[in-house]
Amino acid sequence: MSNDEFVFLEDDESTPSPSQRKMAHGIITAWRILIVDDDADVHEITEMALDNLTFLGRPAELLHAYSAAEAASILAHEQDIAIILLDVVMETSDAGLNLVGHIRNDLEMRNVRIILRTGQPGQAPEMDAITKYDIDDYKTKTELTRNKLFTSITTALRSFERMQKLDANRAGLEKIIASSNEFLSRRGLRNFAEGVITQLSGLMDVSPEGLVCAIGEGEHLDLIDDASDTRHGQIQIIAAAGRYSDMIGMDLEELHASEISSALRECMMRKETIFRPGCVVLYLYVREGYALAAYIGAPEPISSLDQHLLEVFCGNLTLCAENIQLVEKLKRRAYVDELTNLANRTAILDAMNAVLHDPDPQPNSLILIDLQLFAEINDVLGHSYGDRLLCSVGERLSTVLPDCIVGRIAADLFAVIGRSEMLTQISMSAIFTAPFKIDHFELPIRVAAGSTDLVANGQTALDYMKQAYIALKRAKSSGFGQVTKYDPQLAAITRDRAQRLGDLQMAIERDQFECHYQPLIDFKTGRPCGMEALLRWRREDGKLVPPCDFIPLAEYSGLIRPIGDWVLREAMAMLGQIHAAGFADMRVSINVSKVQMVADNFIDSLERLIAMAPVAPQAVEIEITESACDLGIEDLEVLLSRIRKLGFSIAIDDFGTGFSSLAYLDRLPVDKLKIDRCFVTPLDNDEQNSSRIAELIIPLGHRLGMAIVAEGIETEKQAQKLREMSCDIAQGYLYGKPMPADELMTWLKNFNPV
Repeated sequence: MSNDEFVFLEDDESTPSPSQRKMAHGIITAWRILIVDDDADVHEITEMALDNLTFLGRPAELLHAYSAAEAASILAHEQDIAIILLDVVMETSDAGLNLVGHIRNDLEMRNVRIILRTGQPGQAPEMDAITKYDIDDYKTKTELTRNKLFTSITTALRSFERMQKLDANRAGLEKIIASSNEFLSRRGLRNFAEGVITQLSGLMDVSPEGLVCAIGEGEHLDLIDDASDTRHGQIQIIAAAGRYSDMIGMDLEELHASEISSALRECMMRKETIFRPGCVVLYLYVREGYALAAYIGAPEPISSLDQHLLEVFCGNLTLCAENIQLVEKLKRRAYVDELTNLANRTAILDAMNAVLHDPDPQPNSLILIDLQLFAEINDVLGHSYGDRLLCSVGERLSTVLPDCIVGRIAADLFAVIGRSEMLTQISMSAIFTAPFKIDHFELPIRVAAGSTDLVANGQTALDYMKQAYIALKRAKSSGFGQVTKYDPQLAAITRDRAQRLGDLQMAIERDQFECHYQPLIDFKTGRPCGMEALLRWRREDGKLVPPCDFIPLAEYSGLIRPIGDWVLREAMAMLGQIHAAGFADMRVSINVSKVQMVADNFIDSLERLIAMAPVAPQAVEIEITESACDLGIEDLEVLLSRIRKLGFSIAIDDFGTGFSSLAYLDRLPVDKLKIDRCFVTPLDNDEQNSSRIAELIIPLGHRLGMAIVAEGIETEKQAQKLREMSCDIAQGYLYGKPMPADELMTWLKNFNPV
C-alpha cells in the first residue's frame, strides 16, 4: 500500500465500529452513504477504503445498489441518506445522470449530496453535469485514492450537515409560527397552558408528558378561568398531561416527585429556562403579574440547535400569552357589559342568532325591559346609586330567570332571551314587585317591556331587535308596568311615523309651513285686540295636514325647534305688517313647545329675534302648556322670568286640562290663563253645573292678577255667559276661524262687532 492509503488508518485504529460507538446519553448516529455502481469490485474497494474511518466525529454506514433502478428503490424508502457515490454509466450511458434527475425532481431529496464517479472520463461534460444536477463532485474512479475519497466525502458531509441544520431551523421556526397561531385560538390560562405542553412536546419530538405551574397574585391572573382557584404566592399546577395528568390543581408542595419539584422551583427562582438531563423547564413571565413554568420530560439530550429554538419559542410564547390576554380583554369588552358583567348588545345579538339557527328550535322570545324614571333616580340620588341599582336589577333578573340569557344593552335597558312562557307580563310584574334595597333606600321600580317571538323565518337578529324596540315604545306610551308584544300592525305604525318624519324634514326644506291667525276679541270693547298664530302644513298637493298629525312628531324628533323659530319670526313679521296697516293695538300669541324651551340657546334665539323683528316684544305673548311644569318648578320659574325680562308676556294655554297645581300657578310669572274649549262648550247647556269650572277659573285668575282668555267660543250664548263671568278675551269660530295672513288683513279691515 502507498503512504496515501495508510495515512488515516494510523490515526483511527482505535475507533470502534458504529454499533460500538456510544456516548453518555446514547448511540452516535452513523452517516449513511449509498454506493451505486454496477461493478461489485468498486463496492468492495470503496468499503475497504472507508473501513474504520470517522467523518466529523461520526462513523459511516454503507448501503449498496448495483443499478440505477435498485438505487431508486432504496432511496424511495430510506430518507436519511447523506451521500450517494454514484457511477455515471450503468445500464445505459446516462443511467447515473437520469438517477440524479429522479432524486432531485421526483423524490425531491434536496439535501443528499451526490459525488459522481466514472471509469470513462470523457463520457459526460464535468461542468455541465455539476451545474445542471446539483452535484458536489465529479471524479474518475482512478483518481479517488483513500485520501481524496475521504476529503470529498468530508466536504460533502459538511454541506449536508449545513443543509440539515437549515432545514431543522426552518422546521422549528415553522412549528413555532404554527404553535403561535394555535395559541391565539385558545381561551383562558388553563387552555393556554395545555397548549404549551402540546406544542413544546411537538417541538422536541417527544410524547406530550409534562405539567405547567403558575404563580402570581390571584387578582392579576385574568386568564385563569376561575381566579379564585389560585392561592396567593403559591406555585400551583394548572395543566398536566401524560402520567402527570392527575396532578392538576395541586400545589407544587404536594408533588411527590422531588426531581420535578426542584426543577420547577429552580426555574421559578432563576426566572429563566433551564435544561437538565432528562427534562426541559420553560420559564414564561407575563407582565400582568404572574409567571408560568412548564416541565417537559426529554429522554434524549437537547442539542444546541433545539435549545436555541426553545429560547425563540419561549420568547414567542410570552408574546402569545400577552396577546391572548389582550384578546381576552378585547373579547370581554366586545361581549360583556362592564358595569353589570351581563351580556352586552353584541352578545345578545349573537345569542339571538344562535336561537334562530338552532336545529331543534324551541318557542323562545326576546324581551326588552326599560326602567321607568331611571334618569330621575340618577339625578336625585346620584350616578353611583344608579349604577348599583342597575347591578341589582341585573342580579335579580339572572337569579329569577336562571335558564335565560340576561343582558344590558343600553343605559337603563335590559334584554332577556328565554322560553316564551317565562317572559310574560305576569312574570315581569312578579320580578319587579319587591323594591330594590340600596344602602338605606328601598326603591320600587316600575318597568315597561316589549317582546317578540324568535322564529326562524328568514329574519335576522337585528330585525327581531327592532321589533322588540317597537313593542317597547308602544308599552312606554301605554303607561307604567306594561308589557307589549310585537305584532305587524305596530311595524306599520312605525313605518308610517318614519315616513311622516321624512316628509316633515322635507317640509322644512321646501318651506311648506304657513301661519294661520285666529282673532282675539276684547269682551269689553267688542273689538279685535290680538291674534293667535297657528301653524299649518300644506303639502305639495295643496292639502293641509292637521296639527295633531305632525306637532307631536315634530316635538318627539326635535324638529319643533327649527319649526318653532320660523313661527316666531313669521308671526312677528306679520304683526309688523298689521301695525303698519293701522291696527297698532293688535298683539300676537305664539305657542312655544317645552322642547324649544329646554334648548340651551332658546333665550339667545329670542334675543336675536328681538333685534331683527319689526315689533317690540311687549306686543308678543308666549303661550306654554301646563306640561312645561315637567321641567321642574324652579327651573321653569327662572326661565319664564328671563323671557318676561326680555319684554314678552306669558300665557298658560289649555288651562285646567293638565296638572293645574295652584302652588305652581302662584309662583310662576304668568300674565294670562286660557280656558280650554272643553270648559266652554258646556256653557250652551242650561244645567246648573255646566259652567262651574269656568266660574272657578275666571275669578281665580283675576285674584292672581291674570287676564282670562276663553277658547273655542262658537255661540253667542257661550259668549254671553263668559261676558257675565267677567272673562276678558274671547277666541273662537263665533268671531273668526284661523285664516291665512292676507285673509286676516281683509277680516280686520271689514270687521264689525258681533
